[in-house]
Amino acid sequence: MNPLSEQLCELSRVLGAELLRRGAVKVNTDEPFLLTSGNFSPIYINCRQLISCRASLQLIIAASMFHLESRDVAFDVIAGGETAGIPFAAFLATALNKPMIYVRKAARAHGTGSRLEGLLEPGQRVLLVEDLITDGITKLTFLEAIRDADGVINTSLVVFDRLQGGESALARRDVQLIALTDIESVLRVAEAWAFLPRQTVDSVRAYLESPSEWHAHRGLTFVPPVGA
Repeated sequence: MNPLSEQLCELSRVLGAELLRRGAVKVNTDEPFLLTSGNFSPIYINCRQLISCRASLQLIIAASMFHLESRDVAFDVIAGGETAGIPFAAFLATALNKPMIYVRKAARAHGTGSRLEGLLEPGQRVLLVEDLITDGITKLTFLEAIRDADGVINTSLVVFDRLQGGESALARRDVQLIALTDIESVLRVAEAWAFLPRQTVDSVRAYLESPSEWHAHRGLTFVPPVGA
């Protein structure tokens, strides 16, 4: 592993530990959590828990800047996705002295009906910032809105990747995903530091290996990811 990759892995591990320390990771194998996609999960990640913690935000900003610089990502405007992505986008835009917009999940039924708030000039390069990504369905609607407004978007940055098809979904739309940490990093830290019992970690990993089988075993309906 080269030095850069080692640094990125260490950043992922540290941020994963911060999510655990701040109580942003919830696990319930008996009564799983309902996700936006309509699927269920034994693990729930609430990155919004970190927006009240100055040290956590400083860590997220530093990790974001490191990733963006190491990948030489060029952008003119930072966009936050409604609603959880907005505070992270705002903090990063302030730190980088970049203008910010935000993207709605759906057009409003009143006013102009615009899905974008803020100023976006045609041809400007947009960095979409979000709290987390699962299968990428919501992110695809944000990409559509940005491109419909003649914005150029090739990169999305998220605090957390659940590793459930989101990266592939974005790649099919020519957008690279930058994730500051992911579910595997959290599970490795949780196991090493005994944040979670070994049996619970194994149960979550079984879910990750085959969400469809995990749903079927519990009599739950599984919604396949986009493009699956």
